[in-house]
Amino acid sequence: MAKTDRRTKADILREFETMKSFELSARDLYTKIAADPHVGPQKIKTAFASLAADEQRHADLAQEIINIVTNAL
Repeated sequence: MAKTDRRTKADILREFETMKSFELSARDLYTKIAADPHVGPQKIKTAFASLAADEQRHADLAQEIINIVTNAL
């Protein structure tokens, strides 16, 4: 694989760091909603907890891509 110039690599990394940040922010929001005592039925809390777990997986995938870009480009 051809090396990518530093500026392009920095742009790619910045984009994926931003993506990871969005995923973590969504995770935190969904976790907060799931833990809120004012949120209705347990089914709703469970749905938000599941969404939070999904967002964590997305953040983990973004981090894997960041690691690949850092090491391969």
